Amino acid sequence: MTEELMKRTFTTRTPDKPGAFMRACKVIMDNGGNITRVSYKSGALNLFIEVEATREVLGSIEKGLSDMAYVDAEVKVPVILVMEVKIPKTPGKLFPVLEIIDRYDVNISYLNSREENRGFQNFKIGMEVSDPEVSKKILDEVSDIYLLNVVSYNGNYEALDITVGYIRLASKIQKLFSLEDDKVKEFVKECRGVTELLLERGQDPAVVFDKVRQLADFIAYHRDLNFNPRITTHQLTEETSLTVIEPPCGSNTYVLRNDDSLLFVDSGMGIFSDEMITELRETYPAFFSMRKTMLVTHADADHCGLLSEMDNAEIAVDRRTADGLFDMARPTGDKDAYNYCYGRLCRIITDYVAPKKDIIRIIGDAPESREDFVLLDKIKFGDIELEVYEGPGEHTKGQTVILCRQPKLLFTGDLYSNTKDVTPERAEYNQIAPYMPKDSEDDLNRLTRDKLGRIMDSIGRKGMIICGGHGNIKTLGGE
Repeated sequence: MTEELMKRTFTTRTPDKPGAFMRACKVIMDNGGNITRVSYKSGALNLFIEVEATREVLGSIEKGLSDMAYVDAEVKVPVILVMEVKIPKTPGKLFPVLEIIDRYDVNISYLNSREENRGFQNFKIGMEVSDPEVSKKILDEVSDIYLLNVVSYNGNYEALDITVGYIRLASKIQKLFSLEDDKVKEFVKECRGVTELLLERGQDPAVVFDKVRQLADFIAYHRDLNFNPRITTHQLTEETSLTVIEPPCGSNTYVLRNDDSLLFVDSGMGIFSDEMITELRETYPAFFSMRKTMLVTHADADHCGLLSEMDNAEIAVDRRTADGLFDMARPTGDKDAYNYCYGRLCRIITDYVAPKKDIIRIIGDAPESREDFVLLDKIKFGDIELEVYEGPGEHTKGQTVILCRQPKLLFTGDLYSNTKDVTPERAEYNQIAPYMPKDSEDDLNRLTRDKLGRIMDSIGRKGMIICGGHGNIKTLGGE
């Protein structure tokens, strides 16, 4: 992971002799820092050197300058934070922000406003950071009521750095995806919750935020004309075909067709809904008038993106998955905290919208406590029959697999992903999203797959088509 760069200003008192400034620059250069601004205070031999580098490098530079007696312990450049707050152009709307700042007894060092002809004003408010915890609380409270961004910050305080970082990330994501203000405020609130959870567990929130930033850039690039999924169609029986849509990121979408009926298993990310509908219309010219049923292997945002787009579809899921569709910020165990937090933020940036409750049909009801797969229901689709099993739930509560005995067909969700046969875009995405379940590492998933293997053995694995959550389908050989 590439650590985030930040800026810090060093106040140095250089000796009055040739080469003094050069030696300071050498310390910065040798440690890998980049000088972005230099200013000289006449008469005192004070040099203010602004350096951009990682937190670790900035610490090394400070030590190097201190060893040379260059760092001035007396003269300090004040740490200033300037936030830009989007405030409705209505009398009295600035007052709540001023109340928050006044409550923490913080002086405003800078104030400027710019009127926008769209019903709001952007106020830039500068504050000196004497207590980073206080500044963090101000940002938290203001972000609860208004959209904001941090446009300037020259500090180096870990707790405040994290908050400034995710507020700036939210601003970037809004620009990438034209998100509504309420969505951005929700994203900031989720970032705050993610930060608190991970810090409680001694884990670094920057790990998650960096991956979310990379994912946002990747998604933004692969929209519209750059959306190039791999699409293949396979004739399963005389009447039924299977179309596999592998988008650049998000889960595969599987579509079974029999005459004028379609049955979906999973449906990718909501942010690609326009692109996916275009592909489906090209594949099925009568798409909008066809009868549709949608199955979901589990309630992760990258598997459920089209559910809210199918007004004339029936969604058939188990009870736990149905609950998950409306509460994706569900609790998690200690083991997968990064995965959980990553998922909470991805839900927003992938534009997940829960489907209408009146089109959901609950199938079966597995016992609350179970250690094996439980058959929930059998669904007849044309000339084939699908068996829906709910698993022990180690990956996600309500994790289901869907089995067809003739022809032999198995939809696994994220219990299996064919990472060895993916498109170049998918291979790049897999590096960005390292929390995606892999084929073998996780002991709990491996245990679940062992239990699933017994179901596969009951009908024979040879010739079985495995449809994983990600990657190309795989036909099994052997006995």
